[in-house]
Amino acid sequence: MDPIELLTRQHEEAELLFQQVAVAKGEERTQLFHRLAWLLTLHTQLEERYFYPEVKLAETEDLVIHSFDDHAEAKALISQLIHLDVSDMQFEPALVKLRTSVEAHVAEERSMLFPLVRRLLSAGRIERLGEDLVRGMNELTQPGGLPTLSSEIQEGAH
Repeated sequence: MDPIELLTRQHEEAELLFQQVAVAKGEERTQLFHRLAWLLTLHTQLEERYFYPEVKLAETEDLVIHSFDDHAEAKALISQLIHLDVSDMQFEPALVKLRTSVEAHVAEERSMLFPLVRRLLSAGRIERLGEDLVRGMNELTQPGGLPTLSSEIQEGAH
């Protein structure tokens, strides 16, 4: 599995979920948001535990450090949103801020980080990184694998 393709597919799935959450109402919106929160948490954990440590090179260090900052912002917004009812007046502005943040992060990865990784890492190293991401995804998707989310949200994500 190509690690950049795996992460890009998650980016695309998150964008689709953002679109669905934006138009959904009531319980459907709650469930879609829980799925989005779960996916974003899984994605950030995969990048932070497996992808970034492997691709943090002299040429990518600033981008990787900035990505950790982007993740911290997203995690804080997800934490805020998880504790709000989807009908709360604060939910929509926080969701828009999360989407804007995630979209900017994704654009930076796609236009700068991912091309650098493809250029700087050997095919074998990229392949091993892909295997590590798949293994990490299998571990993180086990019950309790994402301890930062409540069990309610983990259950709602499946």
